[in-house]
Amino acid sequence: MKTSNNNPIRFWSIASGISLLIMAIAAGYAYGFSFSKIYVENNSLQTMTNIQSNSTVFYSGAIVWCLILVADIIVSYGLYRYLKPNHKLIALISGSLRLTYSIFLAIGIAFLFQKNTEIFLKIWSLGLFVFGFHLTITGIGVFLSTETPNLLGFLLIIAGIGYSLTHGLQNFIPQATTFVTYLETFLTIPMTVGELSFGIWLFIKGGRKISQQPSNAPVPDAP
Repeated sequence: MKTSNNNPIRFWSIASGISLLIMAIAAGYAYGFSFSKIYVENNSLQTMTNIQSNSTVFYSGAIVWCLILVADIIVSYGLYRYLKPNHKLIALISGSLRLTYSIFLAIGIAFLFQKNTEIFLKIWSLGLFVFGFHLTITGIGVFLSTETPNLLGFLLIIAGIGYSLTHGLQNFIPQATTFVTYLETFLTIPMTVGELSFGIWLFIKGGRKISQQPSNAPVPDAP
């Protein structure tokens, strides 16, 4: 077993863990503070007034969204590298889904800079629908890992189901608003804890016991 200094999987575990933690903190400002201070649901006129009167808060939040996007792209590749030794196909699907989510987020941020908050929310929500599948696949990859605790895989799968279910209903069955609110009440904590706890674990312990070489175990053919 090589040391973490020359083990690329350990490097990408740390990079992914740090990026996930940065995203959690950055999202607290970008969405929890900046966007929430500016955006008024179903009231574009008041929202625009808030943007004009709080332009520093608005644009600083938009810039932090760009930081979140960069961190997401790092995680896309980092998780691919982390999962690859145990299952190449799972790793590829996980990384590709997260990268797809990042594309949605990038498009949404472009509209945010144009002060179109409604389209930003719509595109971001569609991205989170995809993001949920990423977390679910990642959770399956964690179960297949010989290093990662199964509890983290379970939390990721629950979080993934939560994201895809709530944002799927919001986008494709808008009549289910009441049910979505009910779901979010029960799933918000697992949706938050799942990825955050995985990020902490990746930073502290991820990749220490994984060989640099991909597994030689046969990989099932894609359907």
